[in-house]
Amino acid sequence: MAAPLPQPIDILVARNRIGDAARRTPLQSSATLAEASGAAEVRMKLEHLQNTGSFKIRGAWNKVAAVAETDPRARLVTASTGNHGIAVAHAAAHHRMSVTILVGAASSPAKLERLRALESDSCVVEVFGRDSDDTEAEARRRDLAGQAIYVPPYNDPVVIAGQGTVGLEILEEWPEVDTVVVPMGGGGLISGIGLWMKTVNPRIRLVGVQPEASPPFAAQRVTGSTKPIPIGPTLADGVAGNVERGSITWKLSQRLVDEIVLVSEAEIAQAMGWALRTHRHRLEGSGALSIAAIAGEHLGDLAGRRVAAVISGGNVDDDTFRTATVTVG
Repeated sequence: MAAPLPQPIDILVARNRIGDAARRTPLQSSATLAEASGAAEVRMKLEHLQNTGSFKIRGAWNKVAAVAETDPRARLVTASTGNHGIAVAHAAAHHRMSVTILVGAASSPAKLERLRALESDSCVVEVFGRDSDDTEAEARRRDLAGQAIYVPPYNDPVVIAGQGTVGLEILEEWPEVDTVVVPMGGGGLISGIGLWMKTVNPRIRLVGVQPEASPPFAAQRVTGSTKPIPIGPTLADGVAGNVERGSITWKLSQRLVDEIVLVSEAEIAQAMGWALRTHRHRLEGSGALSIAAIAGEHLGDLAGRRVAAVISGGNVDDDTFRTATVTVG
């Protein structure tokens, strides 16, 4: 059974619940990116500067805090190869709750090592199955069996409401924005942002970005099906993988997202290198997707447009970053 859909009021509740656990990240102007794309102005929402290195702390904290309000002794379980697991671990530690993080065997050794570093008496990292399809299904099974409360990476109204605080902050600081570009993995971030922005200003153009190697939402718009599709290796591994078939993000994205564009691996690598050279931002592949879409001219004519690019994360290991940026010079 699908979870209920979040409402705009839930995003306001989330902001109050999260408090200062998540930073109000900068909205930095980029004259270089505006000039390259023809936009009147481009500003980057720098979520890689968050306390845990990505936007994920917003939704994870909102969910864990909500559970703690009603059942502070509950055991938690989540499924993640990186950013979401890190965020849940931090939120659980603050609320003195136990958590198991399920990680697929196909996860990169660097990401597994980063999660292992968080292990403690109350935080366990468990390798289960092969990939996110397996770990998300197992986490859901444990929740339904009453063994633990699942903190999903995207398919949850409380998590989505937490991510929606990104959109709230952008509009508060820049009410003139008319185009917002957002990385898409499971769809939780863009659903939360879109829920707030389309409520305040239905004319805002909301664009999702996926890597060519992992395009489940783009494929669904072509085929009409939410069946799993082949997923290839990608620098944007933080958004890679299929999406739960019953996820509420399918419905929300259909309603809120105006279009979805795909970017190549070369474009992702170029965006990572550009961010470092131009603004000294070290981004993971997922975090560079919006830049790749804008710089690669995937958004059509941006003349006169005011564009916000959500930079979702910066947790990337040295070898991956070096290989990506050196390859493109």
